[in-house]
Amino acid sequence: MKIVLLLAVLAITAPPGARADDAPPLLRHDPFRRPAPLSPALAPGATSAPAPASWQPTLRGVLLAGSGALANVDGQMVGIGERIEGHRLVSVSEHQAVFEKDGRRIVLDTRRPLETRP
Repeated sequence: MKIVLLLAVLAITAPPGARADDAPPLLRHDPFRRPAPLSPALAPGATSAPAPASWQPTLRGVLLAGSGALANVDGQMVGIGERIEGHRLVSVSEHQAVFEKDGRRIVLDTRRPLETRP
């Protein structure tokens, strides 16, 4: 009698459709993985026109994570030491990303326009 009563209580209190072998759903992707850069042929609005002579990037944001810090430049995530259009990311701070190319430093800031330092 006690077993029947126990089974009846368990059947009433268990949520509908719940089973002991149910596991939480697994993610199909890594939400923290950086997105792959778009190739010029796949970029929206891509044309065969030549690229502009000077690099005029926009810093959209930064992610501070020590040596794994990232900068979002024109929608592309760049890590320290990586290059974008020949410019190497040297450092990332709270509102800035510093790039270097041919001995010239370019400081991108989310609060002000492009600034170039010799």
